[in-house]
Amino acid sequence: MTSELPPSPFSGDEIDFSALVAEHNQLTAARSTQGRGKQAASSGQDPDQRSQSFSDDQVGGASERSAKSAHSGSTTRWWRVGYPVLVGAVVLVIVPLLVFAGLRVVLDSSDGKLVKRVTDPAAPGYEAVVEKTPTAMAAVLAPDGSLDSVAVFALTSDTSGGVLLIPGSLGVDTDFGLFPLTALWKLGQLEPVTTEVGKTLNLNFTESFAVNASDWATLVGPYAPITVSIPDAVHDEKDAVVFPKGSVTLKSDQIATFLTSRSAKDIDLNRLIRQELFWKAWLAKVKSSASPFPAPTTSGIGHFVSAIARGQLSISSLPVVPGPIAPPALGGAQTYIVKESAALASVAAIVPFPDGAAGRRPRMRVLDGTGQLSNGINAAIMLNAAGGQVDVVGNAKSYGQATTQIIYFEGTTEAEAKIMQKALTMGTIVSSKQSNSGADMTVILGEDFVAKFGPSGGVSSSSSTSTTKASTTTTARK
Repeated sequence: MTSELPPSPFSGDEIDFSALVAEHNQLTAARSTQGRGKQAASSGQDPDQRSQSFSDDQVGGASERSAKSAHSGSTTRWWRVGYPVLVGAVVLVIVPLLVFAGLRVVLDSSDGKLVKRVTDPAAPGYEAVVEKTPTAMAAVLAPDGSLDSVAVFALTSDTSGGVLLIPGSLGVDTDFGLFPLTALWKLGQLEPVTTEVGKTLNLNFTESFAVNASDWATLVGPYAPITVSIPDAVHDEKDAVVFPKGSVTLKSDQIATFLTSRSAKDIDLNRLIRQELFWKAWLAKVKSSASPFPAPTTSGIGHFVSAIARGQLSISSLPVVPGPIAPPALGGAQTYIVKESAALASVAAIVPFPDGAAGRRPRMRVLDGTGQLSNGINAAIMLNAAGGQVDVVGNAKSYGQATTQIIYFEGTTEAEAKIMQKALTMGTIVSSKQSNSGADMTVILGEDFVAKFGPSGGVSSSSSTSTTKASTTTTARK
């Protein structure tokens, strides 16, 4: 690019700007003289003077009309010809200068250079965006419409996933103190329950929905009866036995009663065991049956159950411990709490690539600095399990990295980096002042990681792209 400006298309004597300006000044002076003559005519003069003034006014009027006509013509000429030419000249001079200056800023910048994308997963510099594990939260309701429990679903592939069961008595920290989920349901139903469960598990759910007591007859109908063996009898609110201890065969219209019945003496942890046994027996029936799932499979519980029941399945309960008794205004029942480490472990078991609640999981890039670790996917899962959120995996710009590095950027703390260091059991922590990296941390895996965990020989380059949304159009769910 040259700094010389192109010549103006208006050159020579085509437009005489000086003549236009002189003509404008002359007309302005003439109008000023005429104005003074009018003032004299209206100031009370003798008849001869008035006669003279009249003649002067006539002359002046004709002269003024002539001047107006001349001025109108020159003004029109100025606005039609002179002004556009002047604007054009300014544009021709200023715009190239602005464009040149702007391009120099972009080209000299080190913050946003356009780089050619690397599409070969085995090549240095390759990066791909991780597609997050789809998740959902279901509020399981009792016949009276109150919240009984919560089920969290995750799809680790199109045909596998997991279910995590949570008691409705789980206590969560709010701005007003510890609230059980059952009280939150009474206050605002699905929205506050979804929000607080998401905070507890450090997850953003793909969708959330409620399962009414009347829905179970439809959902279980094609697969009934369901047989389970329970360690304790099921009692109703009057403490009468509804289902005895031992093997129980359930019809579809008995499912809601079996899942939600409780007496004042019941312990929610025991009810979780009963519910877990039901989910395992039901999903086994769904897997072995040729019947189509009796609910829409594009969203909601039908989408998740019909998918995870077809393949590898994990069903577990959130590990909780007794907490304080809720105040009478919140039901006065026993609450249960979960430790953060236990919640992270439960989520990691079914959600390999979580989408965390805003600001609660550090966003990370994981890069293979050796060429032997299949874009660092296995390490990414380890970091996610420790509370991270890996958004990008790939390869470093060059191989031969000897030591694993955990680079944290401005706005992220060294304490967070140390948590990731502990998860990998290695790594040098490096502080960077860069603030526009698009991530809170970047982990570059080195030969020390290969030495301890071995190369990812079982994960080929093709399968590594199946876990990510790459710069090409190849995508799949992980």
